[in-house]
Amino acid sequence: MDSLQQRTSRSCVGILALVLWCFLSIARADEEWQFDLLRLKNGTTFPGMLLEENGNTIKFRCVRRSPGSPTVVITTSFNRHEIDRIEKLDAKNREILDGRLKALDPTGKGESTRMEYLELEAVLWLKDGDPPGLRYGSEHFVLISNAREDIVRRAAVRLEQIYAAFGRYLPPRRQNGKPTTIYLVRSLDEYQVLLTNQGRNIFHPALYDAQRNQILCASDLQRLGDELEHVRKKHRQILDQLKDNEADLNRLYKGKIPAAIREPIQNKRQEIYNANVKNDGLFKEATRHLFQTLYHEAFHAYLVNFVYPPEDGEAPRWLNEGLAQIFETAIVEAGELRAGHADPERLGRLKAIGRKGEFLALGELLESGPKNFLVNHTSDLKISDRYYLHSWALAFYLTFDCRLLGTPGMDQYIQSLKRGTDPSEAFQKLVGMPLGRFEKEFHRYVLKLRPDGSTAQLPGKK
Repeated sequence: MDSLQQRTSRSCVGILALVLWCFLSIARADEEWQFDLLRLKNGTTFPGMLLEENGNTIKFRCVRRSPGSPTVVITTSFNRHEIDRIEKLDAKNREILDGRLKALDPTGKGESTRMEYLELEAVLWLKDGDPPGLRYGSEHFVLISNAREDIVRRAAVRLEQIYAAFGRYLPPRRQNGKPTTIYLVRSLDEYQVLLTNQGRNIFHPALYDAQRNQILCASDLQRLGDELEHVRKKHRQILDQLKDNEADLNRLYKGKIPAAIREPIQNKRQEIYNANVKNDGLFKEATRHLFQTLYHEAFHAYLVNFVYPPEDGEAPRWLNEGLAQIFETAIVEAGELRAGHADPERLGRLKAIGRKGEFLALGELLESGPKNFLVNHTSDLKISDRYYLHSWALAFYLTFDCRLLGTPGMDQYIQSLKRGTDPSEAFQKLVGMPLGRFEKEFHRYVLKLRPDGSTAQLPGKK
């Protein structure tokens, strides 16, 4: 692996080349970028580039540029009915913008390019005597980690993307929010030691400490990656030996190796191939789980620091946890965001509850607090899981069907709760109907919902 110094040097050269290219072939480096502007009916505006208009779906490349931070580009889709208007660039300025966006990723390799040109710095890791860690600073977060460099780079890029996704659905209300410090610990063992030193006794692999504005998260990817590389090395040695043995047998049998001798060799190759596929799947799943955990805790931090700080009106726990679950399963790949799909596992479990007529009462969910979402003992797990499931479904319904997230109505709902308004009364005003009627429509929606976010017709219903 390249050293940090080598990567930093290459990063500087690469960035300088991109800037020079932009300067010579597009426009002055100090010019303001001009964008298409997509304005939603709720008043939110997204700068970027219109990519495609297809029926009721608008594909748009959102661009966020903040002083001192890298440009973040993320592609997402909007429904036409939520859009007020789109103010389009003229042909000349569109060509300039297109060139600038391509210059951010000249190879077209997406994440790998952004990882390559990311600027990291070596920093002290927690205390004197520890090996140094790596640091990446951004508008919304500061990532500090003692994990392997490639893991840190991937985490930094994906966190930038998911924070952009947060802003897509829930634009910041506070422009001077404080960035959250995220400590990504390279092993579960070191993570537990860190928690013990802080006097904590929890088993979850990540937490958000609102008072310190810190996220602590464990990553076992380094250990798992090292183990898998050791296994791959042994497999390569075995495959090389099989190749040599097969060559000897070919010479011995003049290219006509008997089936009884050839088949064990082929079976061994297939066995190694299957093992490598399985191991790659394990690493991919571990990577997915790590970023789901990071996204979940990062959303809690984003909500508190940039949208609804406690002093201005804190989001109720059910909404906070519901939205965090939605965004933990968001898919960001090749710069494109997909967040409107319903997690199949959660959806299946909730449908089973609904078919038994055992949905959690909406009023009970609206009045729930932190204690309903804490798991201190095994006996609490079923209760906690029930609240998490229903909060996910309600937040999903309000976000993707009712389109209430990020609206003035949602802001007023949060503020009314801070004033002490009864939770059910405040919610009725938000959704514009009596609680009982909304509850029936919500339950019916859950039973119709498909994993892709669409709804199906229930049997016997019109």
